[in-house]
Amino acid sequence: MVIIYKNFLNESISENQALKMNAYKKEFHANNIVKKIETNYASGKLYVTYYKESNENNILENLSKEYPDTNVFRIRTRQNSNNFTIENEDYIEDGILELKNTLLRDNRGRVIAYNQIDIISNQPLHDGSVKYFYSENIYNNYCVPNLEDGTILDKDFQVFSASYNEDGNLTEIEFNFASTYDKEYFFPNQPAPNDIETCRQICNLTNEQMNYFLTDELLPIPNF
Repeated sequence: MVIIYKNFLNESISENQALKMNAYKKEFHANNIVKKIETNYASGKLYVTYYKESNENNILENLSKEYPDTNVFRIRTRQNSNNFTIENEDYIEDGILELKNTLLRDNRGRVIAYNQIDIISNQPLHDGSVKYFYSENIYNNYCVPNLEDGTILDKDFQVFSASYNEDGNLTEIEFNFASTYDKEYFFPNQPAPNDIETCRQICNLTNEQMNYFLTDELLPIPNF
């Protein structure tokens, strides 16, 4: 098992650097694939994320024994689809399943879309869904770095986030999500300059690409 330490910008750091920081991640890799992540927060809390294979059993029991002082575990399965990865997550706190989530990641590990799943019906809770659009070119031309709170999102070139109502339809797009200063908002059925078409043109998206953000459906994904 290979161990890699990372800061919250997802940059690799040394073990000595990590131990001097208030918050960092410790990743355990097997065959060049992340198997487990220990996330150490500035509050002193430790969350453990574990990627489960189909033939593994008693994961929570084993993790609880390995980390007796940790009360939050994220147990995930993943499925590769072209240039994307679908992750299904059980969020367990104090031994109880509190949340189920489905995440769609690109080949850089960035979250493209996120659905929170009802733990009883196993259906998406649409008003908790989020989608993200990334573009280095658009980001560098239009977005303002968040100099006050750090530059975590600047590293990802996140241009906007999209949120949804309880029916899974778009409610708003928050442009320049990485900035605390110059956010702009775009809405369905609104006149210019706050309409979706203006957002599409600014981001240089095709109609097919823009339509992906009109609902919270994870798939299919257009080419970006």
